[in-house]
Amino acid sequence: MFYKLQQYQSVQWIIIHIRYLIALAFVPSGFTKLMGERFTQLPKSEAVGQFFEALYQSGMYYHFLGLAQIVTAILLMTQRFALIGTILFLAITTNIWMITVSLPFKGTWIITSLMMFAGFVLLYWDKNRISAVYSDSEIPGKKYAPKASKLWINAGIVYIISLLALCYAGPKTDLVSKGIAIITYFILGTTFFYTNFVFWKKSNHGIKSQNIL
Repeated sequence: MFYKLQQYQSVQWIIIHIRYLIALAFVPSGFTKLMGERFTQLPKSEAVGQFFEALYQSGMYYHFLGLAQIVTAILLMTQRFALIGTILFLAITTNIWMITVSLPFKGTWIITSLMMFAGFVLLYWDKNRISAVYSDSEIPGKKYAPKASKLWINAGIVYIISLLALCYAGPKTDLVSKGIAIITYFILGTTFFYTNFVFWKKSNHGIKSQNIL
């Protein structure tokens, strides 16, 4: 039953874009930490502000956390290594979720809970690949979720490079940064519309799902 569900092209499209979406959530925050910049400017008189200040002052750990988020986003964007990215994503997000539940955040725990849910959906999507690691019996290859095609792999590469370029440009107001931002937004939009146009066009012509995922 689940294997048949995995063959639906619309379901495959949803899984692919969930990976893109949660990777997108990690890039800005990860880049900020990696560059050693403050993630937030909340007052230190509050518990949440104190926590983020302590996190910022941790130095090496702050940079490591940013690097881990960027690596996770890259793995998710590639689609081919998305399972590894999903495992890393859940490891990091579980920690973030516990923080939002433990400290007096206002509604942030809802967002992190949705991120956790998305991570578990992706993990369940590859349950047969995971079970093959510890199972003594072989699982036929056809029972695995369809692999990503070059269309989505290449799109992921474009997305991650573009997002990092946007983070680099940041809120800067000089002409170079503005130019980078405009070009990057154009590339992102073009890539999104082109890949989805190609995907749905092939879907409407009845091409097998394994060839277009």
